[in-house]
Amino acid sequence: MSDNISKFLNETTTIEQKITNVRSNITKIEEFQSQILVSTSTTQEDSTNKEREAFVESTRNLLIECKDRIKKIQYDNVRIPSTDPNYGLRQQRYEYLRTKLSNVLEEYRVAENNFMKQTKDRMERQYKVVNPNATQQEIDDYVSNPNSQPIFQQALLRTNEAQNALAEVRKRHEDIKNIESTISELVALFQELHLQVEEQDQTIVNIEDNTEVTVQKTEQAANELGSGGSSTNVVTATTTVAPTAALNNPSPVITPQPTPQPTL
Repeated sequence: MSDNISKFLNETTTIEQKITNVRSNITKIEEFQSQILVSTSTTQEDSTNKEREAFVESTRNLLIECKDRIKKIQYDNVRIPSTDPNYGLRQQRYEYLRTKLSNVLEEYRVAENNFMKQTKDRMERQYKVVNPNATQQEIDDYVSNPNSQPIFQQALLRTNEAQNALAEVRKRHEDIKNIESTISELVALFQELHLQVEEQDQTIVNIEDNTEVTVQKTEQAANELGSGGSSTNVVTATTTVAPTAALNNPSPVITPQPTPQPTL
């Protein structure tokens, strides 16, 4: 087995392990979320929430790293001719890792979406503490924008219970905004993961390869011709290298393909 394919397989093994780590993190995040939802101690809840946020940030970084490394495999595969004996293996591993990461992204999105729903339910219960006769529309409006509703400010003049409810609802509202941000990031990662390199990019790669061959031949000719022909061939080489540099700088052009999108 060649060194290149060995390095490739080691890389895919590392990525797979990191995806497994993400799944373990998601399980831990769900445990923290369950503790937060049933907590009756503000101090304990704040402590648990900090732990959850640390895992969320760590998981976010892991997901981005996995996505970037899988995309690199995709780009590298485009540069390899389909006649390469390892092409099938490389494509198989790429598809496997992409599918595995896609599934984990969806699992995490569902977990966050469930937590957001449960958090909103908790806000609704707090709202009803000070306004038992509230309509569902009033509750929905308040959950969407608690600062726009004066009911708690009015109730504060009357009960400590309403004051505690107001603090609770404000905290839940901030939690919901953070959850929504996480879900948006997950959707963006999912979509980016499923962007496909266009067929025209293979043409770009072929042009780049052909350009490199031309440069090599030009340099060889310059050596054979001696100093008298060097200046002419240096110009030729420079003219030929320019397209190569231009091709190496930008990322491959990518366009979305018809892939299943997660439901928000």
